[in-house]
Amino acid sequence: MEFNQPLKRSRDEFESDNFQHPQDQQEQEEKRQHIDPAKELVNNVCKDIRRIGENSNIVNQIDDVSYISNPIVAEFEKIDELRNSILATIYSIIIEQPQKINAISNLILICNAKNFVVAKYVIEYLHTKVQELLDNVGAVKSEDNKDEENDKKVIKEIDELEENAGIFNNIKSILKFLATLSPIIENHSIINIFRQFLQLSIDLQNNSSSRNGIAQEIFYNTLISIPYILTNESGTSQDEVIELINKELIELAKTFQIIDDGSNSLVQPFDSKLDNYELPYQPKKLIDLILPSILDLQSKNWSSDLFLEFQELLEPIIKEALSNNEISNELIQHKLPQFKIPELDILTNYKPQGSIDKLWYENTRLIFQVYNITTDFETVPSIESFYGLFFKDISSDILTNLSFNKNEAAIQLSILDLFYNRNLFAPPGSSIDTLTAIHKDNESGENAPPLSTWKVEDIAVESILTMIFQLPTPLHKEIYYYTVLISCCKESPESIAPVFGRAIRLFYNNLETLDFELKIRFMDWMTTQISNFDFSWKWDEWVDDSIRLKNLRYHPKKNFIRNLIAKEIRLSNKQRIQESFITINPETSEMENIKEFEQYLNISLFENESKYIVEYDTELYGGKEEVQNVLEDLLNEKQQDLRSRNVVGAQEEIFYNFYHQDLPLGELSQKVNDFIMSHYKPNNEFEELYEEVLENCRTSFPEINSEKFIINLFFQTYAFIGSRSIYSVVSILDRDVNKLRFLSGNFDKIHYFKETNEVEFKNVELTPEQIENRQNWIIDSILRIWIHQPQVAFLILEYLIEFEIIIPKFLLSKCLELNHNLVIDNVSCMESINRVLSSLVNNGDKEQYGITILQLLKSIVNNLNELSQTLQVDNNEKIVITKEFDDSMDEQTSTIIDKQWLFYEYKGLLKSYFRKFIKGHAVATEVIDDIKSLLQSIENVPAKTDVETWLYDI
Repeated sequence: MEFNQPLKRSRDEFESDNFQHPQDQQEQEEKRQHIDPAKELVNNVCKDIRRIGENSNIVNQIDDVSYISNPIVAEFEKIDELRNSILATIYSIIIEQPQKINAISNLILICNAKNFVVAKYVIEYLHTKVQELLDNVGAVKSEDNKDEENDKKVIKEIDELEENAGIFNNIKSILKFLATLSPIIENHSIINIFRQFLQLSIDLQNNSSSRNGIAQEIFYNTLISIPYILTNESGTSQDEVIELINKELIELAKTFQIIDDGSNSLVQPFDSKLDNYELPYQPKKLIDLILPSILDLQSKNWSSDLFLEFQELLEPIIKEALSNNEISNELIQHKLPQFKIPELDILTNYKPQGSIDKLWYENTRLIFQVYNITTDFETVPSIESFYGLFFKDISSDILTNLSFNKNEAAIQLSILDLFYNRNLFAPPGSSIDTLTAIHKDNESGENAPPLSTWKVEDIAVESILTMIFQLPTPLHKEIYYYTVLISCCKESPESIAPVFGRAIRLFYNNLETLDFELKIRFMDWMTTQISNFDFSWKWDEWVDDSIRLKNLRYHPKKNFIRNLIAKEIRLSNKQRIQESFITINPETSEMENIKEFEQYLNISLFENESKYIVEYDTELYGGKEEVQNVLEDLLNEKQQDLRSRNVVGAQEEIFYNFYHQDLPLGELSQKVNDFIMSHYKPNNEFEELYEEVLENCRTSFPEINSEKFIINLFFQTYAFIGSRSIYSVVSILDRDVNKLRFLSGNFDKIHYFKETNEVEFKNVELTPEQIENRQNWIIDSILRIWIHQPQVAFLILEYLIEFEIIIPKFLLSKCLELNHNLVIDNVSCMESINRVLSSLVNNGDKEQYGITILQLLKSIVNNLNELSQTLQVDNNEKIVITKEFDDSMDEQTSTIIDKQWLFYEYKGLLKSYFRKFIKGHAVATEVIDDIKSLLQSIENVPAKTDVETWLYDI
């Protein structure tokens, strides 16, 4: 056997940039001189254990393990702190870095030959850990017994599980490790343990007529762990174990009943738009693939080249250790009793806390794919093979349980191939061109045996993207996965960057079918990615699409390009983003600017910003032509001034002219500005000013809607005065919160501060219609003043909701108006609505949440019906999207295509909200009849039929 492995970056190489200053080294040396020798031993041994397996040379790795074992076997029974730290470290590595399981088991096997007490403690410790996890199943946080020590311990353990993968996922990793210790476990007891969990999964599923997610998880986890049993077995013992696996485990596994009683449509990553588009692939279910993949291994007599072969190196060390062992020259085996399993009723009612356990519990798990779709060969193992399932499982555990250390997660994923047979992978950093050549030679027979085209970089990136695009929700905040990707790229930029590029192209090329919410996540990831790498991207790849779609607004690709650039501008500025629109001229090899994307640098809320401002302000002043002329002149003057500047701040772009002398009520508007600019004024003075403006407006300018004008004057002025930063405007809004509640008509929310003798407002009687008008005028006024910076406008509106000045349902209605389609058109609006709804969920205001959700669904359904009517499609027929067009199509055609896309975008939006804010929410079940009624009012029958399938997934 050849033990010299292909060149692979080690951890030391990954961390070589972490230069340590000599002064720091000296300080550490001084500190080390004062460390207790026992503590130093503990620190060094545990550090060495954590690094096991990271040496790319297997011979050196085994030598290192043998060396590490010496202080362990010598001091394990003598130093309690050492023993406890070693046990805790091994447990943590098994859970957090399961790719090291085989490497750690080598250490225990060697320790067992030198001092069997070490292995005995490890096995007993892990057995206890599994039993503790099982005992926590069904444990409930009890307020009545919160002072009891045992309950406190249980609550703490459950809370900790919420931060990682969960009870049964953690048990899986421990079972894998115990399986690798099969040679030192007596009577092949590990088989009994596996059988116990398999039987549990079968009994648990048979106890229910519907899908039991925990039963499926236990079944899957047990099967995917079986190959570990054979990793250290050899000779006649291996034959015995194989026979037991076949008879005791595989035959039993065949009796597991797979039930899937949902359509899974809510968690499908791609949507065919009622068969308008072909999907890039049909997602497969994890539970359907695991047994066939195991049976495939069985058919090959469990011969697998997955794990590293340590036997030739381990056997001499173990044999020598046994020969020098004063207690026993024979291999000592240890007991591994079965576990006390919770009763079926407890398991049936158990609601998991850990993230992966929850994933199994709540939905059928679908496999998300990124690679192997656009190439003729595999760059990652097929998901129908054990290898494919294995690496997805390992990567998922690393990402989930190492979430507290993103850099470590990135390193471990990047060096994943160190822990498995190196022949499984192509050389690190292999390009697609290189792999294509390898594949060609494989097919021709030139490579005998065939060489691998699997890329560890692809496995790592696909596993992270799988977590980002996980439906219904990612297991951790998306930013964690973004930063892991960035860390991976910084570790091996030349290797990882092309891998990212292929993923980005896959998602972009399938934007027409990508789930609505996943399009937003894709945009978020790409925004974070390119902003961390100098905003560089091959923008020229999208030029043809931009030109072809120039007459459309709502096509997913056009929408994506526009909003991606808007998000990049939010993170930088227009000039910097404009400078990133470059390409290399193939003829001259010189850099050139891409003019096509400069149109997207205007991120205003509405397509024709100038026209909107003039029309809005003219109507506000009563619609007089002379006022419109003044406004147009002021706007032109403002724009000319802005064009003359090299750098323009967001605050300077604001068009605010209420106090201009040529406009009606200019002097009073200046008075309002001065009033708000001053420090806190009592409510009665505010009310007097309000009435003064109202009276002047009514008597001097009867053509003006006085109340609408006042709302705009006050709220735009607050926004203008606080325009230096979002913190400034929040501060001034918070200062005058009761005054603004008075203006908004939300009188019920006015709470006077008696300790400051706050003056109360006079009672004002408003009809529901008047309150609604005021609410809508406030929203319009903020959108108008910050029209050029949508994210600021929506942040202010969110704070107005938080301060109980405006009511959430009115903002949702405004964003879903069909004349502007802000929620589809503008990513800032979409993000804002998501935050508003999430806030309602977190605040626990059931009444407001129910009202808002119903308003949300009603608005979307109304839009679907109106679009269906304007497209003049028979209600029994599906709406067909026009695909054949070019940049010369007329306005009527482009309008029709836009409406076709709007229909399906609103349907996708409906699915996103249904999945995010209705499924699984107790409040939603209280209004489920109203929800069903709204969904059934969708007029287009194919769309309604599809939507109704979601109800089965609740």
